[in-house]
Amino acid sequence: MKYPQAIRHFVRAVAVIAAVPLLTAIVFVGQGKVLTAGLVDLVFVVLIANRWGFIQTVIASTMAAACLDYFYMPPIFSLYERDPQDWVSSGMFVTLALTVGYIADRIKRGAIQNESERTRLEKLYLTSRDIIMLDRRGEVGTQLTRLIADTFNLDAVALWDAREARMDKAGKHTVPEDEVRATYFGELNESDPVSSKFKRTLRIGTRPVGALYIAGPNHDGQLDSRSVDAIASLAAIALERAHSFIAESDAEAAKRSEQLRSAVLDGLAHSFKTPLATIQNSSSGLLEMKGLGNSERELVSLIDEQATRLTKLANNALQTAKLDVGQLKVNYECVSMDRLFRSCREEAADALSDHVLRIVDGASESSVWADAHLLQMALWQMLDNASKYASPASPITLRVASTDAEIVFSVLNEGSFIAPEERMRIFQRFYRPPGSQHKASGTGIGLSVTNRIAEAHNGRVWVESDPAEGTTFFLALPRLSKER
Repeated sequence: MKYPQAIRHFVRAVAVIAAVPLLTAIVFVGQGKVLTAGLVDLVFVVLIANRWGFIQTVIASTMAAACLDYFYMPPIFSLYERDPQDWVSSGMFVTLALTVGYIADRIKRGAIQNESERTRLEKLYLTSRDIIMLDRRGEVGTQLTRLIADTFNLDAVALWDAREARMDKAGKHTVPEDEVRATYFGELNESDPVSSKFKRTLRIGTRPVGALYIAGPNHDGQLDSRSVDAIASLAAIALERAHSFIAESDAEAAKRSEQLRSAVLDGLAHSFKTPLATIQNSSSGLLEMKGLGNSERELVSLIDEQATRLTKLANNALQTAKLDVGQLKVNYECVSMDRLFRSCREEAADALSDHVLRIVDGASESSVWADAHLLQMALWQMLDNASKYASPASPITLRVASTDAEIVFSVLNEGSFIAPEERMRIFQRFYRPPGSQHKASGTGIGLSVTNRIAEAHNGRVWVESDPAEGTTFFLALPRLSKER
């Protein structure tokens, strides 16, 4: 049965008060000398200091001096001392007993502290080791809270993962979830050793990634602010490690999916080329034949034009399938701006049939060093995308400008708006913003082609959008010379 601290101190004091006179009396009855009685009392004082503490040591030392005076200092059986040397002897005995008791108490406290520190470090080591061995395929937060609660024998542990907006809990007591979230949003670090409740904001560097709440009995002082700080650091590392693993898995899955899609696209394009070539050759042969009426010739001409267009699309699809930056080879040449603009008008004529194409040349150069075929493909994709989402019969503007480091192409269309959170994602392959499928047909490949071509040229793409002014796509290429 455990008693309150004050009662335990009182019981020990009574035991000391009763034991010291008894020991001294036993030595006196056995006709032991004063030196023997003093040594027995001194050993008892050391044992008391080593077992109970300094308060009981003071009581035992005072009682020992009083008992030696009572049994051995003349007049015996009296606490009165005639000789001043007896007072000096009693004072020296008390001082010696207190000093020895104090040293013994310090040694005991140091041993307890060292043991507590060793246990604390051992548990932190076990926690760090077990964190490394967590099953990355499972929920890391659930495993982590259970691990911390079991290792430190805590009543409650809660972990808030800010990235996943997820709360994980372990332990037998209820966790105040609102307080845990408030710890993260307020970036709090609070400690209450009395009630053994601790709140920590989990950080990677200076970036907060979550919050940790710990509550439980403090066994032998093993749970303090330093331990909680170490646990919080380990939890933050475990969360970041789990997020990195998820990102790595997603990236690997996306890479494999991209490879599969590219393979399918490449196979379809190759499959289309043979029948398209047959159709185009047949239509060209029919056009060379004499005897066709005007209606027949018009139909055959239409077949030939569309077959030619499908052939170009198939070739573009083949080129798109090879647009990985590591595989794409850029054949740099001096591309004339005039030739580039003429090609854009011709290639985008069908797509822009309902729109007027305005070309504004604001560049200081009359040419650009790039791969002519790839650059033309990138601009065509931008123009085709603009025509799909522009207001009916609205103009589309192709503009080129130059800075000290870049040549910037831009395509502006009116009547469309892209939300800020979608402006980087639309350059991902096969991605289409929510609701865009109801506005225009498409596969989500076009802008990713432009992005790949820009990366192959060490350039960049971005978009700016305003509900009133419209949407502008930018393609920036570094300014190069023939020598570079």
